[in-house]
Amino acid sequence: MTAARDAIFISHATPEDNAFTLWLGGRLTALGYQVFADVLRLKGGDDWERILEDAIRNKARRFLLVATPGGVQKQGVRNEITIAIETAKRIDEAGFIVPLRLAAYAAPLQIAHAQYIDFEAGWTQGLAELLALLEDASVPKNATSDNAKTWQSLQLKDARTVGNGPETLVSNWLSIEELPPSIFFYDFKGGISIGAAQGAIKDCPIPIAAQNRGFLSFAPLHQLQEYFGPNLPLELADTCNTDTFLDSGWLSQRLAPKDCRPKFTDMSRRALDGFFDAKGLKPFEYADGRNAWWGTARHASMDQHAFAWGDLKGRRQLVGRSDKRGFHWHYGVSCWARSGPVRHVRVAGRVIFTSNGHDLIGDARRVHRMRRTFCKGWRNDKWRDLLLAFWHWLADGAEFVDISLGDGVSMHLGLPPMTFTAPFSVNSLTDVAAPDEGDEDEDVMVDRDDDDQSDDDEGEV
Repeated sequence: MTAARDAIFISHATPEDNAFTLWLGGRLTALGYQVFADVLRLKGGDDWERILEDAIRNKARRFLLVATPGGVQKQGVRNEITIAIETAKRIDEAGFIVPLRLAAYAAPLQIAHAQYIDFEAGWTQGLAELLALLEDASVPKNATSDNAKTWQSLQLKDARTVGNGPETLVSNWLSIEELPPSIFFYDFKGGISIGAAQGAIKDCPIPIAAQNRGFLSFAPLHQLQEYFGPNLPLELADTCNTDTFLDSGWLSQRLAPKDCRPKFTDMSRRALDGFFDAKGLKPFEYADGRNAWWGTARHASMDQHAFAWGDLKGRRQLVGRSDKRGFHWHYGVSCWARSGPVRHVRVAGRVIFTSNGHDLIGDARRVHRMRRTFCKGWRNDKWRDLLLAFWHWLADGAEFVDISLGDGVSMHLGLPPMTFTAPFSVNSLTDVAAPDEGDEDEDVMVDRDDDDQSDDDEGEV
């Protein structure tokens, strides 16, 4: 191997794996490595086709292959693999090609023996292993200033700058404007089957939360007794002011505030599930037991839904179809109530996939891949508009929704979602609109590093 071989080449599918390549190339360059990749074409100008081929044949010390199921099948990637195989034979370097496994893939026959580095479990873990390999291979760190500046400009291509404020920010919180004045503790009268009572509590469609032998609820006694029936007679055992319950706890029931808040969340979850069900939405249950509620193509339609609350105006589809991938996508939400720092219902945006606009896709592995790749390129403004369009559609444009907590009592939620004012604004250097639901580009949206993002929810804004 000649001394001139002091570079790293990253082969990847364009545009699907651009995000990962920019992430990896930027970090390797920052560490001092000379890096070449097809993504450098985004800079424009030079004859990159010739530059990149020359980099593989004459400059690369290691050829890194971004290995994904679709990526290794692309003709451009296959061509680069062929050149790399020829180069490896010519320089007699068995470890020249290094696959970087981002997902399970069928390796081309010529490189089936190559030992991959696993990036699927986490990009930073994979990077650590890759850096150790580059160190063992004595790949020099002598990036030219031009190469480093090129990667830096690509990293900043879609960066944002801070400008003079203020700026209004739309949250994913719906304010709880009003709650029933009192909450009740109901107990079962003596002589009943505790097992039967517990089963009835678990399955109760009325918002309740288990407490000792009985339960807490905002609902009136007559409604609850009608549900539980004559074999499970109830009595109203205790009453507490709702504000006291949430802020200070329930002393007579020996409930501290930290005990009361989860019970309030549980009752609210049941109430919200009942609200969405009554509106005709469908549930999708996640592994943690939390439901995501979504509309079918017939119910929500595939038209764009307009929203207008003061200055918040726009339109978005809530259901779309990807002809390339052969599925429908549906915007949905998961909701849960919180009593602090202000009382609100937090809304997490979800994306559900169906085969025909109604029937869920049952292949869990496929759905997991689709969630990771299909909409991760959606920017915050798109998630925000989907949230606004969803609630405007569901509330028929009203400025509130009432979530029933029982006969005659409800949780009054304000619309639109709460807004906050930042003392500064954030300006885009390249204000390019994200492709909308009908665009074919929707199918090439890219994933981000799992280690660089929180995994609380898909669409929190």
